[in-house]
Amino acid sequence: MASQIEILENIIATNPNPKDVADAQAQLDQLNRLASIGSAQVQVASQQGTADADLLAVLGAIERAVKVGGGNVTQDEIRRLLNEELENRKIKESDLSPSLLSFINSKRQVNLTINKLLGVTITKDVEPSTLSRPLTQDILSDLMARNNVYLYGGAGTGKTFIAEEIAEMLGWTKVTINCNQFTSPLDILGGQTIDGYQEGKVSMAWSNVIKSADGKEEKVEGCVLILDELPKIDPNTAGILNEALAKVKDYKYDVVTKQFNPPTIRNGKNQVLPLGNLFVIATGNVPLNTIDPDYEANFKQDLSLQDRFIGSTYKVYVDYDFEFNDVMKGFAFIWLFLVKVREKIQDLNATGQAFVSLRLMINVKATYIAYREVVGDIVINKGKLNNKAIKDPKTIIESMETFFTLFKPSIKDALLSDVDFDGFKKIVEEKNAMPYNEMNPNFDTPSELKKVREVIEKYKESQKTI
Repeated sequence: MASQIEILENIIATNPNPKDVADAQAQLDQLNRLASIGSAQVQVASQQGTADADLLAVLGAIERAVKVGGGNVTQDEIRRLLNEELENRKIKESDLSPSLLSFINSKRQVNLTINKLLGVTITKDVEPSTLSRPLTQDILSDLMARNNVYLYGGAGTGKTFIAEEIAEMLGWTKVTINCNQFTSPLDILGGQTIDGYQEGKVSMAWSNVIKSADGKEEKVEGCVLILDELPKIDPNTAGILNEALAKVKDYKYDVVTKQFNPPTIRNGKNQVLPLGNLFVIATGNVPLNTIDPDYEANFKQDLSLQDRFIGSTYKVYVDYDFEFNDVMKGFAFIWLFLVKVREKIQDLNATGQAFVSLRLMINVKATYIAYREVVGDIVINKGKLNNKAIKDPKTIIESMETFFTLFKPSIKDALLSDVDFDGFKKIVEEKNAMPYNEMNPNFDTPSELKKVREVIEKYKESQKTI
């Protein structure tokens, strides 16, 4: 892609229209002035000898180039320019002041306001990157329309993670039914047990009244009901779900009171429960009207269950960009290795044994943070941890070794060899020698960030052919 300067110079040299040439010359002069101002800022900052001023000047110069460059300057180009500049200037995070670090790493938030059918308004601060994802936009649209949502896709694509993320975004209580052949009507609508009456999870989510094991009740603002692995539920039990799923938008207008009356269901005590604030999100590995080849019970659901999610059924793919930039940034060495492991598991057709999910990435990252914090305490206190319970913290190598034991011996051996587990161990040793900033843990190097961009772009290209 030609730079803005090259485009303007080409117009000046070849365009026969005097007005176009004059406009291009004016833009080129402005760009040169801004570049000169940016360079002067950088020079002044360097003379001041502070990394903060140096970095801010670089950012200012890039910002001016972006404004002038318009659509010809992409986000990837900005990141590349900034990383190159930082590498050339030998600026490390440890050189920056805590206040600037805090500003750079602060997450901007936007306001999410949703007006629902009964006039209830949800106002939350939401991460812009999360809100702007196309799938999030679709799901929030379904929330406003009171549509049930069904997410399906391969193991580890983040279906349940997305559902939980929506619950967090709304600030509603998450109620989950883990569906399988043993899920019973008791789990759904409630009923009598040896120990007494047990309220069903659908009943609680429907009425927005959460009942604990000790009988205490809590009225909540709203509920996101997650039907996890819905295709695995026994079709006869699924029939009990159908009534509730069909009624979620069945409001009746009362011409006398001029109000909408919410739909109702009955729980295990035959009590009538009016609908509160409820959003239903179901997940599965396959569409609802097909058989999951990796599930031994091999249920095929009735088409009526599929109809409860019609028009709001989405196939979920792994989102490499989101995984790294929203979850794993600062830990590129972990993300790159786990992506390699994931792709190799897929090549070996071994996802039925175990798979790399976003949850695994989060857990491994958290394990490494905990390890560095405990080790840091040991160093600071010179090994005297009389008040500490952990003296030999778990490492991420141990985490991965535990993960690999989930595979059959032949698959495990192939994985360990092809993903270069020994090479990963050496990288971890190098990271262990790096300084640890508890407020802003970041172990990314320019070369790793370059590799991340390459992996993300390669994956995006591969998705275009699907």
